Amino acid sequence: MLKDLFNKFKNFIHIYMQILNINEIKPRFIFYSENKTYLKYGYLIIEYLSKKYPGEVYYISSDINDSVSDLNVVNINIGKGLLLRYFFKSVVTDNLFMTLTDLNNNNIIKKNKFVKNYIYFFHAAVSTTRIYTSTAFDNYDTILCNGEYQIKEIQRREELDNLKEKKLIKSGFFYFDYLKEKTNKIEANNEILVAPSWNKNRLNFINEDFEEIIENLLNSGLKVRFRPHPETIKRSKNLMNSYKEKFKDKNFLFDDNSENLDAMQNAKCLITDNSGISIEYMMIFKKPVIFYGDFDKVHNENFEKFKSLTPIEDVIKDKFGYEFNKHQIQEIERIVDKAVKSFDKKEIDNFLNNNFYNYENTIDYLDKNFSKICN
Repeated sequence: MLKDLFNKFKNFIHIYMQILNINEIKPRFIFYSENKTYLKYGYLIIEYLSKKYPGEVYYISSDINDSVSDLNVVNINIGKGLLLRYFFKSVVTDNLFMTLTDLNNNNIIKKNKFVKNYIYFFHAAVSTTRIYTSTAFDNYDTILCNGEYQIKEIQRREELDNLKEKKLIKSGFFYFDYLKEKTNKIEANNEILVAPSWNKNRLNFINEDFEEIIENLLNSGLKVRFRPHPETIKRSKNLMNSYKEKFKDKNFLFDDNSENLDAMQNAKCLITDNSGISIEYMMIFKKPVIFYGDFDKVHNENFEKFKSLTPIEDVIKDKFGYEFNKHQIQEIERIVDKAVKSFDKKEIDNFLNNNFYNYENTIDYLDKNFSKICN
């Protein structure tokens, strides 16, 4: 017991000294990550900066298993709680990159006067108006936007509440390009990927109908890879364990890997409700997405004020997607078969180029516009 306490105290002091060292060095670029799930979304930016400014990029994570091992980057794990709060209160840097929403709106992730430029980059290609809180992006200085739709949405938010204008950068979605680089041309296409979003308005942070959907898929002889959102795994451990137990002797894989590349490559179609993975899967892998439409996901209490701006996820669903509802769950095998056979991917490249900035050229854009993005 005493030995454990001593080791915890020793580790606390070690991390505290590392934070002091950061503030003494004042790195030009710091990335903060909640956990290893988020590394892939900023990887191309980190890679670019680490080559241009070797040794000047610091990767700070609250996850002991989260680090950048293959680049010239300084990795530091600071855990959570008191040390995390102290880090945000005291950190000194020119540019702090995050994919964390609601900066300055909770008790831990606070802005301070020692950071010159708080930069947000997206971990989903969705709109900003529905699945994020109304204040999600208000306190950032710079936002790397995926497409014109996000710029219109953020500017509309600034107008509604008379907010200070942020620097909105037409960068594009870096994760699209990351996936494009990583994709293996040989795809298995022998699984059904089931990946529901997390929803704070549901009892277990997930639409529980997905248990019945999975059961019907398995009873139809289909191989199912279930990939719940990390927030659902974190907040509903008992329910997730019950899924594992119930389907353990079936052709079922519970996938909580931080990387979703294999899951998308091996699937012949995706079933979701409101998850952003639907856009990545359909746009990059050009395969069908079936949307379960019985329950919407609205985390923005002021969503009604943005009714004139159709969310990009609705545009994509209407143009390329397939839908089913609760009374059709028993027909899921037929719905999957129809979607796989009839999916038309011819217009996807045009849609990508017309709606997302710099597709396949996000890093070129970053390089050319570096001075207006970073301090």
